[in-house]
Amino acid sequence: MGHKITIDSASLMNKGLEAIEARWLFNLKPEQIEVVVHPQSIIHSMVQFEDGSIKAQMGLPDMRLPIQYALGFPQRLPNSFPRFNFMDFPSLTFEQADVSVFRNLSMAYEAMRQGGNVPCVLNAANEVAVEAFLKGKCGFVEMSCIIEQTIGKCGFIASPTFSDYVETDREAREVAQSLIKA
Repeated sequence: MGHKITIDSASLMNKGLEAIEARWLFNLKPEQIEVVVHPQSIIHSMVQFEDGSIKAQMGLPDMRLPIQYALGFPQRLPNSFPRFNFMDFPSLTFEQADVSVFRNLSMAYEAMRQGGNVPCVLNAANEVAVEAFLKGKCGFVEMSCIIEQTIGKCGFIASPTFSDYVETDREAREVAQSLIKA
């Protein structure tokens, strides 16, 4: 994984952004999307249907296969990746994400509920905060503070146009940058 996705994974911002994506891709309400912590990283995604049955995409903790699947869809392309063996993983565990610890996940859900341009502000502020963290300009916990303050300082647009999103992204990056100590 790259540096940014590693930080986003550690802060659960990646899961928050994925929840926002799922909301729009599948026309779901925020309360229909549940982030589950799965320490073994074997199940990459799950969906529960109206009848209660669940489909899960499982594989080794290696993103090459999910990326190949996404790029090759609808075909299944041959590869030489290592194969999953259930005997190597006799138990899979799941935990509820603690939103009091992982504030970024909580903010992502709040941005999803508020809608409008707020998810755009969240994303832009996160990108600036992660870059600052990687350059040693802010601490890990401070990233959430930068994101939260940026959301509070940027103007809300209920039904943004494409131009509004471009301007929101610019404004949020500027605000987030101003919150980072030199």
